[in-house]
Amino acid sequence: MKKIVLSVAAVALMAGCSSNNADADGDGNISADEVAKVMNEVTLEPGEWENTVEIVDVKIEGLPEGAPAGMIDGMKGQKTVTKTCITEEQAKNPGAEFFAAQEQTDCKIKKFDMSGGAIDSEMSCSNVGAPGNMNMAMTGQYGPSSYEMTMTMDGGAGGMEMNITAKNNGKRIGSCPAG
Repeated sequence: MKKIVLSVAAVALMAGCSSNNADADGDGNISADEVAKVMNEVTLEPGEWENTVEIVDVKIEGLPEGAPAGMIDGMKGQKTVTKTCITEEQAKNPGAEFFAAQEQTDCKIKKFDMSGGAIDSEMSCSNVGAPGNMNMAMTGQYGPSSYEMTMTMDGGAGGMEMNITAKNNGKRIGSCPAG
């Protein structure tokens, strides 16, 4: 689960500034090349970035027999904070970084719009560390040195259905540490 949230958060970390809907050819399919084109138009400040993902709500139906009592409530409020150094080169070419984060999954991008300081994205993924499918949506605001988004993830496998809502915030916190 944490892998899914962090993978989606990688998309958010690369957000900067654009005015494009990724489906440039209008065929209804958003290709990796179309997303890369939008991502490579963003303005991103190089340096050290801090990304915080907080699980806001969790609903799971069909938990297996013997699942620990309070497991779902224990997930709510969990925060994961990561720091990443964005180099000058990565800041100029964020599309390449986006695809490095997506290589381990089979995702189809349904919507990817970064217009007027807002991001609105939807994707459907399989092979996210477990059998089944996951539909994800992100909405929020971004700029060259920070972003704030809400992510919703719905999916299921093996008789289980889950719905997770998370908040994702990121900001540039300074220069990259030496070394």
